[in-house]
Parts: sequence; structure tokens; C-alpha cells
Amino acid sequence: MRRLTLAAAVLAVLFTHHAYAQDVPDAAPLSPPHWQSEGAFGSYDKAALQRGFLVYQTVCASCHSANALHYRDLDALGFDTAQIAAIASGVKLANGPATLDDSFKNPYPDPSAAAAAFGGAIPPDLSSFAASRPHGTRYIFDLLTGYAGAPGDVSQLPNHYFNTAFPGGQIEMPPPLKDNQVSYADGTKPTAAQEAADVAAFLTWAADPNLDSRKEIGLRATLFLIFLAFLAIATKRKIWREAV
Repeated sequence: MRRLTLAAAVLAVLFTHHAYAQDVPDAAPLSPPHWQSEGAFGSYDKAALQRGFLVYQTVCASCHSANALHYRDLDALGFDTAQIAAIASGVKLANGPATLDDSFKNPYPDPSAAAAAFGGAIPPDLSSFAASRPHGTRYIFDLLTGYAGAPGDVSQLPNHYFNTAFPGGQIEMPPPLKDNQVSYADGTKPTAAQEAADVAAFLTWAADPNLDSRKEIGLRATLFLIFLAFLAIATKRKIWREAV
């Protein structure tokens, strides 16, 4: 009986830990870079996701599409219906203002037009970009903050920029972020590094919007199996004790 009581106590503590884990504020994402969604018990920080969406909408959306996302999906970031409607109505599509059921605007629906605008290099869709790269969240942050002067032994290609995170070191995309490029409503200082951390968090959510619910289901299943293990051990010992 005491073992069963102990098992129930462990379950209660772990469930309580999980309930509070989602409310923990983002812990110093820049020193060193860290995101609340990382780790087995991690969950998305909605404040960071909202800031990241602002960066995407202000900076990235002029070149990059995110076709898998709809404006209605923004409710998962903590926006209410009125806020989402206001965001969508501010986006002009070919047939008028966007609605909640529209996909995120594609700035270049014609690939040939995109190729012509960017010298043959078509900006990738960002819907699943984070999932398509190893350590995608960190890669996005490193890419956006990795611009530097090319070393003396590097022959710079025309219209390219040196980037320490990009494979090969040379990328056609100019540095997209700079300090104070957006204005955060929550008072967070919009340094270029903070903007990079926030948009990396948003793109991670875009690629894996079910992370929170998946981890919660996995945790509950694990805890249930632990409880069953305690129950099985206690039952086995009781049966064998009575048999003897």
C-alpha cells in the first residue's frame, strides 16, 4: 500500500511539474542561445512566438512564403479572433484583403518572377524550414546572426555575402535583420540577435505546431506506464508473499 501511495505521489508531482512548465518564461534565449521549446519538457513560449511572427511579417514575408500556414492558425500563438482578423485584413491579396481562412500571402506565387527578382535564386518557403535543417531552431538563429566580413583567403562571389553558418560560407540573401527593425509591444529590446531568436522560435512552431500537445501526450503515457509498473511490482510481491 505504501508503494502505491508513493507511486501516486510521484505522478502528482510530475503532472504538477508539467502543468507549470508551460508557464515558465523564456529563459535568457541569448546568453547562450536557448529556446523554451528545447528539451523533453519544453513548451512554446507564446510571447516569443508573437514577437517572432512580427519579425516574420515585417521582414521575412516580403520575400519568403509560408504556404502551409493560415491566418486562423495564429490563435495558437495567443492572438484572439479580433487581433487575427486585423492582421489578416492588413494583408492585400489579389482578390482583396486576406481572411482568416487564407494561407499566408505568397509574395512571389510565380516561380519565374521570383527567379527573375532574385537572380535565379528562389527564396525558400519557410513553413517547414526549421524541420528541414539539423538543429533547425539554432541553425536559423546562427544563419541570421552569422554575417561577417569574408576572410582574406576567401574569394567573394558577386552579389554574395559571407555567412559563417551557411554551407559554403557564401549566401545571396543580404543581412535581413538589424537593431530596432521592429517594435515589440511587450517592451523586449529589439536587437538583431533578439529578433533572430524570436523568428527562429516562430519558424520552429510553424514547422511543428503540435509539439506541445505531442509532448504532453508522451509525458502522460510515460507516467501511466510508470504507475502500471509500480502497480505490477506491488501486485507481484503481494501474490508471492501470500503464496509462501
